Amino acid sequence: METVLLVVGFVGQALFAGRVIYQWIASERAGRPVVPKGYWVLSLVGAGFVLVYSIGRHNLVFVMSVLPGAVIAYMNMRIREKSSRRELVPWAVALLALVGWTVWAQDRLRVGPPAWAAIGLVGSIMWSLRHVFQWWISERRGTPTLPRSFWILSLVGGLFLLAYACSRLDPVMIAGYLFNCLPYVRILVLMRSSSATAAARSS
Repeated sequence: METVLLVVGFVGQALFAGRVIYQWIASERAGRPVVPKGYWVLSLVGAGFVLVYSIGRHNLVFVMSVLPGAVIAYMNMRIREKSSRRELVPWAVALLALVGWTVWAQDRLRVGPPAWAAIGLVGSIMWSLRHVFQWWISERRGTPTLPRSFWILSLVGGLFLLAYACSRLDPVMIAGYLFNCLPYVRILVLMRSSSATAAARSS
């Protein structure tokens, strides 16, 4: 069972890596951050695999870091459609699923020592907030977009979660969060460069 979980987890992280590389290449070609549709498809499928892995490992911190991303990926795939109250359904289902699973698995939850659990939870909150900001700004603009706040929270939250994953000696999560750091830094550099170029042209 452990081997199967590891395979599922690494497949999910491979899909996450694929979305980052795909978005990174598209941004490099455009000379500015862009969000191709495939990014959200890979995000949703990858989140499904990693969520199964996290549930299988009974780790609440990792579940909390993945679940919001799955919901937001779904929302972004529908963002051009007319908004309605039905869009709250994925949030309600995800919240109920998280609460139900936490109650059901409370005797088997493994989060580690309190200090490390706190670091992991802080990282999960940052990791989740990035999706909230991204969705809110995308809704206002009417098109999926990844603002600077998304990448800053991704980098900082990812570093917290990487530290937590190292404390848990979790190879799947270590590989996932370690890989993410370089693309996030590069995207922030691209955003700064494109802003500087735009400012120079307008002056």
